[in-house]
Amino acid sequence: MLLWVLFAVITAAVMAALLRPLWRPEERPLAPAEADLAVYRDQLSEIDADRDRGLIAESEAEGAKTEVARRMLERAAGTATSSEPHVSADSRTSRTQWIARVAAAFVPLAAVGAYLWLGSPAAPDLPLEARRAVPAENATVADLVGKVEARLAAKPDDGQGWAVIAPVYMRMNRFGDAANAFARANALLGESVAYTMGFAEATVLDSDGMVTEPARKAFRRVLELEPNRIEAIFALSLAKEQDGDVAGALADYRVMLTNAPADAAWRSALEARIKALDDKLAGRTPAPDQPPAADAPQAKGSATAADVAAMKPEEQARAIEGMVQRLADRLKENGKDLPGWLQLIRAYSVLGRTGDVDTALADARRNFGDDATALGEIAALEKSVKQGS
Repeated sequence: MLLWVLFAVITAAVMAALLRPLWRPEERPLAPAEADLAVYRDQLSEIDADRDRGLIAESEAEGAKTEVARRMLERAAGTATSSEPHVSADSRTSRTQWIARVAAAFVPLAAVGAYLWLGSPAAPDLPLEARRAVPAENATVADLVGKVEARLAAKPDDGQGWAVIAPVYMRMNRFGDAANAFARANALLGESVAYTMGFAEATVLDSDGMVTEPARKAFRRVLELEPNRIEAIFALSLAKEQDGDVAGALADYRVMLTNAPADAAWRSALEARIKALDDKLAGRTPAPDQPPAADAPQAKGSATAADVAAMKPEEQARAIEGMVQRLADRLKENGKDLPGWLQLIRAYSVLGRTGDVDTALADARRNFGDDATALGEIAALEKSVKQGS
């Protein structure tokens, strides 16, 4: 009821503003004779003013005033015999006020009639939350994710909510959000191999396959909790490759192959990788080093290092260049990613792109010009890659 009262008040205010000119009494315009007489009066005032200022003599002033007075008398005599039609101001005012009253009554009534005819006055009210609700059978994944995100925004300490949405983020390729969700679940629900492993894998995928320092720490923690977790072992071996330690990575791969089940789906690919790296160290093949964008052998929905290793040498080279270029492009958009810069510099060093190493070092320093800790890490890596070359 209060809402309808408010609508009525608003309508009345609008109508009052629109019809205000019609309620104002009209001013009767001067007749031509009256206008002339007004001009003559102004002339008499000007003659007196000129005389007082000494611009004209007294005699001249009297003569001018006499002439003006004669004209006024003539005009007054003509007005008395004139039969000009005259419409009273009262009749005009009453007519405009009648129009205003009709409009003030008609417009609101017309609006109410139009609403009763075209609207739905009997429809029940629908709360805002109900309007936003989407039936479950019609909801998309984005709708469901939006609901969970809204709940987590209101209750960020809901660990179970973070645990539920983390793998969904992974399937949606929102790897940064997935890493954050796994980290939240790990902190709120208690540390577990699943959440720690999820964080590590999401971090690697979000870094275009680079095993960054946060991911390495997570993989090491996984091995502390579950020493034989093959994905973590492989990821840390891959990190050695990305750092340029091909011999160390090869030794790890051989241990993995020795302990691998005979029916492991990734066994043959790992054998091919070992052969490629073995030939490289022996100087029997110019095949490029393992790309920094590979993933753990059992990571779902992504290419593995062994998969890339099974490619032909020219295919491997193209894959490596593409992966490194994607990392470089990402760093152009987010120059404050120190682990990303360190990985890019290592990748350029492994690929023998010394010019790009120098450029990346300069770009990294420019982005962290006021961060002494970051500059120290960059300087240490520069020393390492320069000595390795």
